Amino acid sequence: MHATAGSPHASLPDSDVALLANILVLATRNMNNMTTMLAHLSVELSQSEEPRLQRVGHRVLNELSELGAALETQWDLIGVLSRFSPLLERTLPRQEPLVTEIHLTELPAQASSPPA
Repeated sequence: MHATAGSPHASLPDSDVALLANILVLATRNMNNMTTMLAHLSVELSQSEEPRLQRVGHRVLNELSELGAALETQWDLIGVLSRFSPLLERTLPRQEPLVTEIHLTELPAQASSPPA
């Protein structure tokens, strides 16, 4: 299925590989966004006064670290596909580090007691 000038899909890449590469870019970008949202949620859970929620927050942050490393590898592999689609180079994100580690300086359970 190739796009012709007058077709509604005229903006689609001619190459099937380029089309698949662009789909991969969109899917990976969405996964990055979901990972960031989960990281924010996990930080909130980690700051809960409930120990169970704190543990869940910490566990999810650790798992997100592994996912972040896998997404970095995925972006590298997608970058290799840019030789099939020059437009793909423009859609690849800037290489910004993913949120893979968050340092929590003070959790409610660790907070010092207020002066008496």
